[in-house]
Formats: sequence, structure tokens, C-alpha cells
Amino acid sequence: MIRFAGMELEVQIVRYVDDHFPGWVECEFFDAENNRHSFVEKAPVVSDQWFGPNDSYPQNGSIRCEILESWHDVGCRELVRVTTERPDCVEIKEGKSEFVVLSSQVVFAEATIVELEKKAPEYEERSKTEPDRIATALRHRAKQCRESIAALRNGHWR
Repeated sequence: MIRFAGMELEVQIVRYVDDHFPGWVECEFFDAENNRHSFVEKAPVVSDQWFGPNDSYPQNGSIRCEILESWHDVGCRELVRVTTERPDCVEIKEGKSEFVVLSSQVVFAEATIVELEKKAPEYEERSKTEPDRIATALRHRAKQCRESIAALRNGHWR
């Protein structure tokens, strides 16, 4: 079995569900057979953005996953079987955590590092102009970005 860590499955954040800290959102994605899968998760697990009930949806997001297998089907589509159980224990509403999706729906670690390298300084800069509670959260988010970058570079995904 081939295992690749440091991957993210792209999802659409379709609505804000609950204000309970840190905010909960409903997300969805379509598998390779065009079946819709939906789950509710903490907003920071699926995005680096802050969401609220008055934001417009859908928004782009992603969930960390692990690729278990890859192959080409009879139509020459590149498919991957992923699990969202690792590393964050994300399951769809029906309790399922393994899916076959198009490989184009999975973002690889290198792209994640580049994105995180852009976001960490942005969070630090924004923290200088925000009220204390938000500034603390932004500094924490910048620290998480830097920890994730280090983990990815060392071949680990927290």
C-alpha cells in the first residue's frame, strides 16, 4: 500500500453552521463517481480564513488527508483513494472517511508549503492592528503555519 502524507483534499465550504468557538462550517466535495459527500467541521480545520454567518458561500477549503492508493481507470482518469481519518479524524455525516477522488482534487505538500509561507507573515502583520482576542488568534495561526511548514519539510504532517 502506497502512503503519501501532507496532502489536502479540496472542498467547498457551503454554509456556516454554529458560532460555538472556533466556528463550525458545513463542507462538501464530490467523489470520482460524482457522489456528493458532506461533513461539518471546525472552520480552522478546513481553512485559514475566518468565517461567520454573514459571509457569502460557497468558499474554498480543504481537509488534510492521506493518499492510500493511486491508479488510472478505464477512462484514463487518474484516481486516488484517500482517507480523511488521518491526521484529523474527519468523517462525512454517514461516518465514512475513505473516498476515491480525482487526483486533481488533492493538493500536495509542496503547494501547501508555498501557501503557508505567504500566510504566516500576513497573520503576524494583521495581528498588529486587531483587538487583543483576534490578535492572539492571528499570532497563534501564524505559529501553526510555521510549525506546519517545518513538519512538511521534515516529511511529516502533524
